[in-house]
Amino acid sequence: MPRFLHLVVVGGCPDRPYLGVSARSTMTGYDPLTFTRQTAERIATDLNKDACGLTASWDGDSLIFNATEEYNGDAFTEAVVPDEHGHYTIEAFWPWSVWSEDLDPDEHRRAFARGARTSHEPTDPLYSGTVRTAWQQGRNEAEQWLKPALRGQCRPHQHLVTPERKPLEAPSAPSLPNPARRQR
Repeated sequence: MPRFLHLVVVGGCPDRPYLGVSARSTMTGYDPLTFTRQTAERIATDLNKDACGLTASWDGDSLIFNATEEYNGDAFTEAVVPDEHGHYTIEAFWPWSVWSEDLDPDEHRRAFARGARTSHEPTDPLYSGTVRTAWQQGRNEAEQWLKPALRGQCRPHQHLVTPERKPLEAPSAPSLPNPARRQR
């Protein structure tokens, strides 16, 4: 099944782009996206900075979302457990927006996105210090998706991340499950 990388932000909060995977090449904004543990941790940290009525915490390997009634009028607790590869599929708790370089002047976030999108190219020689680090983080995160550990082996995908949303091909990878469960 083809998988597509997306650079997204939580709708209306362009704090930083998150690199996630979907089975669809385009997004509606409420599609579930799958993230690495590292990205899920960043999402939880960023979510807890906002006083919107939705928080995230960790219980072992489970990512727990808690919403008060002030959040969309529906109090709930949702546990997201990792799949067999340690990835987290986060459902539609908020709208995702495609991250746009045109709308984000932050040099570090732009470098992160460029590293994720151009993981097959050498680093820009003009990047230095923390900007180079952000670029490397984007590259490393994309490479986690481009070279997933399937059955204990690292198998590179044929397609790299590009703004044109080419699919990542993982012929031996099972389809991505929906591990989120709603508990009321």
